[in-house]
Amino acid sequence: MPESSVEGIARSYIQAVGSHDVNALENLLGEDLVATFAGATFDKAGWTTALKRLLPALVRNEIREVFTGQDRACVVYDFITDTAAGAVRCIELLTINAGKIREIELVLDRVAFAPVNEALKTRVPPAQ
Repeated sequence: MPESSVEGIARSYIQAVGSHDVNALENLLGEDLVATFAGATFDKAGWTTALKRLLPALVRNEIREVFTGQDRACVVYDFITDTAAGAVRCIELLTINAGKIREIELVLDRVAFAPVNEALKTRVPPAQ
């Protein structure tokens, strides 16, 4: 059970993704989730699908810093992969309300992340 504070929920989310714990992840996300990355917007189902696609390359997440203010958290972490990318620094801005994550904005260096996407092409069958 995640800690109910904004920081606790934010840490639990990053750790759930890093440990491939899809059940915990889905329990932390609100049904009304709106997530954004690189100009694209996702609902809860779309975001969990996108995260699941990354799991074959993800070894773990290492949290570097967590900053909070009211219902917002900023998590800086390393997305540790088994690809040529190695560790990719990521930042997620989260809005948490009533114990659930309602908004996510993911920021990362897409050039540094490119080797992860290349590796995944050989590991994950294309979506149908």
